[in-house]
Amino acid sequence: MKLEKVLDKIIEYGFYLLFFATPLLFNPSRNFPSYELFEWNKMIFVYFMTVLITGAWIGKMILNKKFLVKRTPFDIPLVLFLISQGLSTLFSIDRHVSIFGYYSRFHGGLLSTISYLLLFYAFVANFESVKLKRLFSFIMSSAIVVVIYGILEKFGIDANMWVQDVRSRVFSTLGQPNWLAAYLAILIPLLLYKLFEKFNPSTSLRTGMQNDNEKFKIKLLNIVSLILIGLLAYICLLFTKSRSGFLGFWGANIIFWIGLFLIKNWHWVKIIKFQNIGSQLEKLIPNNKSTLINSLLSGWNNTLIRIFLLANFSLLIINFIIRTPFPQYNKYFTWEITQKQMQPEETTVPVGDSVINIGITDSSTIRKIVWKGALDIARAYPIFGTGPETFAYAYYKFRPAEHNLTSEWDFLYNKAHNEYLNFAATSGFLGLGIYLLLIIWILAWIIGKLFQTADFQNKVFILSLLAAFISILITNFFGFSVVIVGLYFFFIPAFVFILKYPVISVSNPENEPAKLVIWQKILLISLSLAVLYLCISLSIYWLADSFYARAVNSGRQTIYDQAYKEINIAIDMKSDEPNYHDEKANITSSLALAAFEQQDATLSSKYVLEAVSESTKALKISPQNINFWKTRTRILFALSDINSAFSQSALEAIKITQELAPTDAKISYNVAVIASRVEKFDEAIQALQKAITLKPDYRDAYIALSIFYTETGKKDKAKEILEEVLKKIDPNDMEVKTRLEKL
Repeated sequence: MKLEKVLDKIIEYGFYLLFFATPLLFNPSRNFPSYELFEWNKMIFVYFMTVLITGAWIGKMILNKKFLVKRTPFDIPLVLFLISQGLSTLFSIDRHVSIFGYYSRFHGGLLSTISYLLLFYAFVANFESVKLKRLFSFIMSSAIVVVIYGILEKFGIDANMWVQDVRSRVFSTLGQPNWLAAYLAILIPLLLYKLFEKFNPSTSLRTGMQNDNEKFKIKLLNIVSLILIGLLAYICLLFTKSRSGFLGFWGANIIFWIGLFLIKNWHWVKIIKFQNIGSQLEKLIPNNKSTLINSLLSGWNNTLIRIFLLANFSLLIINFIIRTPFPQYNKYFTWEITQKQMQPEETTVPVGDSVINIGITDSSTIRKIVWKGALDIARAYPIFGTGPETFAYAYYKFRPAEHNLTSEWDFLYNKAHNEYLNFAATSGFLGLGIYLLLIIWILAWIIGKLFQTADFQNKVFILSLLAAFISILITNFFGFSVVIVGLYFFFIPAFVFILKYPVISVSNPENEPAKLVIWQKILLISLSLAVLYLCISLSIYWLADSFYARAVNSGRQTIYDQAYKEINIAIDMKSDEPNYHDEKANITSSLALAAFEQQDATLSSKYVLEAVSESTKALKISPQNINFWKTRTRILFALSDINSAFSQSALEAIKITQELAPTDAKISYNVAVIASRVEKFDEAIQALQKAITLKPDYRDAYIALSIFYTETGKKDKAKEILEEVLKKIDPNDMEVKTRLEKL
């Protein structure tokens, strides 16, 4: 049927486009900006492709009058995983976030999980194994663009576009160095497969040259091109300076080469494996010694060894020239060894020292603190967790106090920087257990199929996919998955499945076209309308985000009238997004103050009511969102210049914020500031004492406490507090010395 062929093409080219475009998409536009330039656009694109591909797949079912759903070995863990995510969402502390994902990350919400699973089943039910090579051509083409752009970033091609020092750590089209490194760690093993695809174990390059010189030249050119692409990809990975990506790649690389030697010499492994230790093994080896040596030194094994040495020696040379993210390695195995004066050894200052003394805290130290908090969340919510993508809000409540003594003490952490602990915190030990079950299930099945496959090229293909999957597990341990990593997590087992169990066409022969009955026509029309509706809804969602981004930018430039118009458009397009209401509360509070200064009481009153109302709407949707409570506190405190009654409301709001983040020293400091506004000095002093207890090097808190002691007639205590600053934080603090002199 012509319609079914069209649907098949939509599915086929939909997957080509999905894997080609997803890594490349980001939005640098100024006219229609995105609040988050990279992940947002990738996620929306995945949703678009999910709608189109799933729609075409359902259309095929309607035409064939049957469910075209293929059973896979992963059905049980995948269904359990979906159920666990659904239950975690149901019991989430913020269902909106758990469904749609954390705003600015998006990947990881229930909708994204459903999308990946729909794409997985659409792929295994419709994609033919013979088309995998073409799909991989699209994957590699996209990777080449990403790699070249990343290398050009090192030389400043887009240095003026970003606030970050992109020349120091490149991120290409992925948006963050660790994300780019994780993507490349997946892709390089697949490049190794493409390289070995050009070799045939039964022939050599010399034989190919003798048989057909022209084919040999093409083959050699392909090999050289693949080697060059692989080396450039590795160089780009080093330019990210990502430790997790570096470890992920080398873990995958080791697995690939060990696996390759094993599968090529598996018959000897089996012989040794099934012999008894002792005399029988001693009898076996002498009798087969020459055969074993000849086998291991056969022409193909020699070729394998040469490729292994050439590939890995090349990588080590690149390490020597460019250096790795590990200073310990660089001192002995890079050009640094030639320096007469060794670089001073990096030391990790124990947590608890002043930020002034330690400068920037090592990322590994901060990770350990965040991981501790993640485990505390999991213990508090052991079954279902706090809900997918709610780590940013849950972490505040369980944030270890030692986090205050790091250089990132006031940073927002929306992920645990460990995918497994992130699952434990947000999906409970049940969710983590099912996630680990899914991983083990996938690994066991892929390894089993690796040794069951007879064809050597297919073995190498499966092995490269196994290595790529392991790279994901490693990079996820030190970070978290993003859209492109999530895609490959679900699709790597799908690729292996398609290779082992090819899709059988169910199309009717062209000479026997089936006529559509009335119910089929109705269903197809309804399906088309549903697909159109979802595509329009996604487009509106994307545009709403664009107007939200414009409103945020206008607000930062204090162009509040324009920001007000833009945020209203965003809310009209998507009224259930709490971030839009929160931003509108910010904007209208600024407009209220501006109108008050211009002595326009009517307009000021209108904006005051609107600001409070919008803040209430945001908190009604996401009551545990600490950022929204901070916004409410900020706007109420600002509006107290118009009406002093708002000072008490601001104090109530900051106290709720403090309950959500009991170890946040800055919140305790703000409690003191607001309490002093309503002349509750004892309460302000207690809050500052708590802030200092939480963060012993909090200079501003010491100075504020000395001021309150002075105002309440306790000059001796004020003096003691200031002396502590000189003793504990900075003995050369001139401002503190001046204050002491005045006392």
